[in-house]
Amino acid sequence: MTQKELSLLFSPDCYISEQVLLVSPANFYKLENRLIENSRIFLLVSNGSVNISLGNQSCEMKAPAYLDILDTMTLKMTNFSSDLRAWCLFITFEFACESLKNLRPGPLNRMTERQTIPIRIFSAQDNALIENQLCLLKDTLSTQTHYYRQELAQLYFKSFSLELGNIMFAQEKNVEQSASYISKQDLIILNFMKLVSTHFATEHQLDFYANALCISVKHLTRTVRKMTGKTPHTIICDEILGHALHMLDDDSIPISRIAEELHFADQASFCKFFKAQKKKSPMEYRRRNHTDLP
Repeated sequence: MTQKELSLLFSPDCYISEQVLLVSPANFYKLENRLIENSRIFLLVSNGSVNISLGNQSCEMKAPAYLDILDTMTLKMTNFSSDLRAWCLFITFEFACESLKNLRPGPLNRMTERQTIPIRIFSAQDNALIENQLCLLKDTLSTQTHYYRQELAQLYFKSFSLELGNIMFAQEKNVEQSASYISKQDLIILNFMKLVSTHFATEHQLDFYANALCISVKHLTRTVRKMTGKTPHTIICDEILGHALHMLDDDSIPISRIAEELHFADQASFCKFFKAQKKKSPMEYRRRNHTDLP
């Protein structure tokens, strides 16, 4: 299930459509045994334990612990303990971009460097601090009539991210200790994701990434599919699409310029790509966004 599909399980005071969904401890049971995919997830276990399957990896997550899950991974949670108290925050690329624009770079990307055992153990103080941030976001989402509900949700997500980043900085001295947990396959995924984030706009073909990693396209495809459940091509397309959507939200950017910046041969090629991904043209997407505005 995707974030959008999961939203249907919860009342409107838990989410802003296609932007953010916060599952609080009272509703967390609804996530048990559900296969979650194509979703950017922040998971906090404040009490008790839960078994998680992340891609092809499985382990038990015991409180107090935190897990940051990329949208390239699949997640399934089972065996909830009777005393489980946990939070699950889902965000879209667009919501994150708008909330965190102009934010100084931090160590949050460290989470992606521990693909085999990506769980962070928190102190009781850190856990209470992050849980408090999630409570603030929960209170904001529950006030549906607030005129600035969306702006406050972005503000509290930014606050959550800043507090989380500060905890990551505090744990920075322990980063090197995680090296022994990283397998060869993990390193391929990590380096592939770094390459995609840097070159997605200019390099759309798998040959470039395979050559940069000194492996064959076949080996790259097999490894990425095994570790993430997606093909390398899908991951590249998702990155291109995410940035295209972000630029389409700005009416001052012509579609021809978006096509050029994302290095498509021409506007027609970009429109063909976009329609294959979203089942609508860029102009249709832009018009619908205007229609959906209050």
